[in-house]
Amino acid sequence: MKNKNRNLTEICVEIDKIIQTSSEKSKKSEYNDLMSEFDSALFNRIDYKQVDDLCNITVKIAKTKNKIIRYIEKGIWREIPDLPFRLFQDSDLEIDENEVLKPDSEYENEIKKILSRLLKLSYDILELNDDKSKSSEIRRVGALETIAELLDYFLINECKSIFLKSINSKYPKEQYSALVGLENYYATKDDEIDDKLLENLKKIIHETDDRTVASTCLQIQINAGLKDEFSAVCSIDD
Repeated sequence: MKNKNRNLTEICVEIDKIIQTSSEKSKKSEYNDLMSEFDSALFNRIDYKQVDDLCNITVKIAKTKNKIIRYIEKGIWREIPDLPFRLFQDSDLEIDENEVLKPDSEYENEIKKILSRLLKLSYDILELNDDKSKSSEIRRVGALETIAELLDYFLINECKSIFLKSINSKYPKEQYSALVGLENYYATKDDEIDDKLLENLKKIIHETDDRTVASTCLQIQINAGLKDEFSAVCSIDD
């Protein structure tokens, strides 16, 4: 009988075995069981070692040419962007106003160290070659969502340039995730929108048929002080 109480490290070891064997003949039900264990492990106490192992195996998965492993990868990225909120919810961590989070830094506080590791994972994923696959879209979206979520708690110096690289992505979900990231950025940072970005946002608004995308572009301008709520609503109606 399989152990239903394995922690993240033990599950990562199991995933690594799947990568090593490169078996694509296993039953999907076996992976359903594994991902159920993964989901359960996230609701138990997790420490830095477990998250570090998860980040390492996630990058390894992204570099693995195995169709079966894509199912596991999708399940992992369904959960990673929610980890910062869960960690804050379960802790009494206090952060300073305008505190900057640095990637993969040796913070004394373990929660902060974990969040720093998740930031580094997101950077590592976005630096990988985009092979234009559905899996590439899933992992890139997950990385951008994780950075955007971390912006709810910290300042992140490099995030603006990262979001800007993705706002014209051919992947609709990647574009939207990058726009949400910019929305969060301008909500917390006293920074002006340059003419190039403003023209880009206007172009996206006029070309998209997705109301959510258009409203996010307008919210970015509201957060940057370029529009008020009323004019933004009028623009959406137009």
